[in-house]
Amino acid sequence: MAVIVAVARNRLPEWPMLLAGYALAALLLLALAAAMRRRPGSRPVAVLRFAAPLLVLPFVYSAAAETVLVLHGRFVDDVVLAWERALFGGSPNVAAVSAGSPPLTELLTLCYFSYYGCFLLPIVLYVRGREPLAERYLFAAMTTLLICYLGFIAVPLAGPVPATPELAAAYKPSGYLITSLQNQIMAAFDPPGACFPSPHVAGAWITLLSLRRHISTRARLALGALTAGLTAAVVYDWYHYLSDVAAGLAVALAVHFAIERYAARKPARQARSRVLQSSHR
Repeated sequence: MAVIVAVARNRLPEWPMLLAGYALAALLLLALAAAMRRRPGSRPVAVLRFAAPLLVLPFVYSAAAETVLVLHGRFVDDVVLAWERALFGGSPNVAAVSAGSPPLTELLTLCYFSYYGCFLLPIVLYVRGREPLAERYLFAAMTTLLICYLGFIAVPLAGPVPATPELAAAYKPSGYLITSLQNQIMAAFDPPGACFPSPHVAGAWITLLSLRRHISTRARLALGALTAGLTAAVVYDWYHYLSDVAAGLAVALAVHFAIERYAARKPARQARSRVLQSSHR
């Protein structure tokens, strides 16, 4: 992402601040790695070093949103809206709320709100002694989100509310406490352009795919229900287009497939290496 900022700096007035931010993030990661080498037995340092990618993620997300127009120079919501209308005969966002109600809005928005817990799960797993699973899950999540951030640049979308304010004013659903809180969070921290692919859908699905075989049946069902609710909520609450959902799910599936394929081949490579080593003795 820093390379993109450097290459496209002529189109980014704030490029010095962005590069400085990336540099500080890199220094933090390097400092924690050095601290781990100096104090290899320190559990707090180990946990902090593990959580470092999560600590810099808010900056990377906001910085990625600042670069979304470097390729096209404009938001392309009109293209996506025309494509969705041609495919579905109308707006999926409008159709999603046709049978909605404030209680349903609150329930779906609660599922959406649960997404923030995804960033705590790897730390919980790590602290509880499940380091290999925590590291694998964190790698999968960070890879998934990075691909989404690159997607912001490839297909820059402002989002349903900024792109269609009249429709949003007429159809955006209302809820209660959680809905109001989430709308405030979106207004304050969700910049235009951070839409395609949906990082919330991608992040929620990579969490489910990465952990489903390693948690209890009850936890798996709960996580599956929250993920399904979040997937519906992003369209129902007018946070994303249906296209964003499909792209986010595709990213999660692709990353999970690649990681699973690599993990399946790793034991075979290790076995071949041991055979070669023993044959040279």
